[in-house]
Amino acid sequence: MNHAGMLCYPFLLLLLEFVITFSVEVIVPMGSGLTLSCQHEKAPKMLEKTFKWTFRSRDSVSPTEAGDSSTLSKQHIQKTHEGEYECVMAGYIGDSRARVSRMYNVSVETTSSFKLWAVVTVTEGDVVDLSCHPHLLSANRSEKIGNWFRETEEGLKPLVLDNEDKVRDGVYLARANDLSIKIYNSKVQDSGMYHCQVQEGAETRTQLVELIVEALPPPRCYGHTDPWELCEEDKSRTAGAILSESLTDFSTKLYSQLRTVKPTDNVLFSPVSIAGVLSHLLLGARDDTRKMMEDGLCLPRGFSCTHKALKTLKGDTQESLDMASHIFYNQDQILSEAFINQSMEFYEASPAKLTDDNDQNLKMINDWVAEKTKNKIPKLLDSVDSFNQLILVNTVYFLGKWKLKFDAESRPASFTKLNGDMVNVPTLYGAKYKLSMQFFSSLRAQVGAFPLTGRNRLFIMVPVSSSLKDLQAVEERMTDTVLTEMAKAMAKVAPTVAEVTLPKLKLDINTDMNGLIGDIGMGELFNEPNLCGLFPEQTDMPVALSDARHRATLLLSESGVEAAAATSLSFARSFPSFSAMQPFILVLWSDQANCPLFMGRVTQP
Repeated sequence: MNHAGMLCYPFLLLLLEFVITFSVEVIVPMGSGLTLSCQHEKAPKMLEKTFKWTFRSRDSVSPTEAGDSSTLSKQHIQKTHEGEYECVMAGYIGDSRARVSRMYNVSVETTSSFKLWAVVTVTEGDVVDLSCHPHLLSANRSEKIGNWFRETEEGLKPLVLDNEDKVRDGVYLARANDLSIKIYNSKVQDSGMYHCQVQEGAETRTQLVELIVEALPPPRCYGHTDPWELCEEDKSRTAGAILSESLTDFSTKLYSQLRTVKPTDNVLFSPVSIAGVLSHLLLGARDDTRKMMEDGLCLPRGFSCTHKALKTLKGDTQESLDMASHIFYNQDQILSEAFINQSMEFYEASPAKLTDDNDQNLKMINDWVAEKTKNKIPKLLDSVDSFNQLILVNTVYFLGKWKLKFDAESRPASFTKLNGDMVNVPTLYGAKYKLSMQFFSSLRAQVGAFPLTGRNRLFIMVPVSSSLKDLQAVEERMTDTVLTEMAKAMAKVAPTVAEVTLPKLKLDINTDMNGLIGDIGMGELFNEPNLCGLFPEQTDMPVALSDARHRATLLLSESGVEAAAATSLSFARSFPSFSAMQPFILVLWSDQANCPLFMGRVTQP
């Protein structure tokens, strides 16, 4: 045979077998049932499957066959069922044979794996009803004998009832027909585990009841009634500078809010007046309300020297500034003695009670305001409602005379309004008036500084034009830092002689403090504030601020600046050939306190 060109190939058939093993621990209560599955959810799918179970007990070395189905079930498990159960599932995965082995290590638990008990939760002082209904009780009540026990460190303690159905140790109980008991005037120490044991013939059954008596929540003012802390000596040295910075920041913050609310109107307010009344209230604020008010007032958190520094400021500026604050409160409220004493110490004011007569309350408040403002504000409030619980009032009266006089004879001149219209107004005129003035690019405004008696200056900032856009450009740039830098810089500018024209002013402006307080982040004062330093016996219906008003007046005349505020006041500005006959911003600045006393905007003299 010719084998040339003939190729022979050997043929080899391989049958591969895979083995996969899974193992698991199983604990089964004695007497229960047990079902084991041969198939594992993570095992690969197999064809032509067969199953084989084997069992090896704890006492046996060799396994015995236990079944050939996919599951193995046992009923009424006993200790003899403990051991290793293995199931081998054989079949094909594609063309390859495979086996999956699943091993169960079964243990039998001889005691119950759980307890079941009822839980009763009450608040201290409530009446507790502990029910006793062990399952499978017969309907024949006469056969039942029930006893109650309480778990203690020494074991179960019986609750022994006397003839009046009262426990002798002081816990009052009353037996009911269904063997339940009641505990009157429950206390936290009554909490614990109770056992109700019922004897029914020869059989005893027990029901467990866990009693949880929760303590009453502490009073709302618990831990918040201490007096305001003392100003530490090392902090008192810098307290004045910190307060000045905070007041300046607070001033520009208020102005920013008010210019938004009234974009084209005249504005006048006294930041020291508003800060004064809120600081008086801060004296009684605690916890989160105190933090909220400190943030709103631009004060450092936990600054203990706020009130002492304000008292010092008041004394330093008393030559030209008379500032007072007062709190009127509902007569049904009990005021803290510490708050009363500290109000007198720092604010020279003892809080006053409101009466049942609304007209009398209105007169009392308005009379106080009129007295403190030298009758410049004879009426602050129009009415006082019976629901008012707390009313804050602050007054500021300022009188500063020009260090340099204007000409005795006034002359009319045209004032250009925001819309371009011109109106004739009486003016203050100085043909050769000596003042410091400078253009500040950081403000985009010409600034004039008019010296006043009592170490005060009136700054007038005139935008580059009379348009609303240029006025708003100045206002947007007027931050606390820029304002402080301007005051420092103007103190170094040498006075120069100029022709000066200012409109005479007589402003009288009311400001809605309710809205403003919310705008600066203190809205919580109207909604359950923590004023526990003021009202230590606050309940779930705490005292809340119900009304806050501010009225400011300003008179700019030949003699000088006279202003008053019931929670606000503000003042004016100057220029070389200095004319403020267009919309301008004014700041009445105290060099003594190094902060604004009044701020405002004049758009219509």
